Amino acid sequence: MSKSKSLNLKSTGAVIILICLIILMQTFGTEIKEPLKKLFESKWLNIGVWAYIAGTFLIHQYLYASTELKKDSFIYKHFGVYADALFGVATYGFAGTTSLALLKGLYIQTFYDGEYYIGFATFDLVSMFLLSSFLLVYCIFNTSIMFKDILFHSEMSKVETR
Repeated sequence: MSKSKSLNLKSTGAVIILICLIILMQTFGTEIKEPLKKLFESKWLNIGVWAYIAGTFLIHQYLYASTELKKDSFIYKHFGVYADALFGVATYGFAGTTSLALLKGLYIQTFYDGEYYIGFATFDLVSMFLLSSFLLVYCIFNTSIMFKDILFHSEMSKVETR
């Protein structure tokens, strides 16, 4: 007997969104280039990333300090709970904005003939794009998981069984 398989809505939705983005870029590629360049050059993108990460980390640390903090981490043991939150904000904030800066340079060099990375071969630029993209997605994804924890936080205490 075989089990019937159900459709994974999250994966299917992600694939549909990616297909729509590809179609949009192929259809309106030239119209999207300039607003994307302005977005990359805007200071508000970095401010938004820092605000999202710092706000999420600090609120998450406040709500989950006593229950889910990794008390065996090096920073917590040697510097305390607030240093652990501060280092988390700094690590994810710098990772996010640095990857955005690298992606901005790659975008302008690729589509506007700018000279950001002189002496880099195509392989190096593609590698930089892949690593920067991964770092940005990793940073935003992990911060979004904490943000989801904040949104669905419950004040109810856990039941202990004996």
